[in-house]
Amino acid sequence: MAGLVRVRAKSCCGWCALTRVVRRRDLPGTLKTLARQIERELQAGKWKHHAVYEHELIRVWPLDEPEREAKIAKFAKEYGFRLRFYRMGMCAIFDKWPPRQSL
Repeated sequence: MAGLVRVRAKSCCGWCALTRVVRRRDLPGTLKTLARQIERELQAGKWKHHAVYEHELIRVWPLDEPEREAKIAKFAKEYGFRLRFYRMGMCAIFDKWPPRQSL
């Protein structure tokens, strides 16, 4: 399986230590892929938000990444989303910014 690597996530709490096969962090398009996934789910209209769970976040931002939450928030802003909730080891919840209301 070229381009894949087995990793063991650092445990931030007792229940979230994961061992899985993930894409290498440096593969091109990972941020775009995540943004497309979020956009697709928001466009489906079932919910007005989309949760990205730790096993997906770790592909782009390892648990030991310095300023991880700030980087996730920056990603959200750059791709037109809003980071509504983040908890390490759990998930990040994204939605769209509400439209500006003119007076």
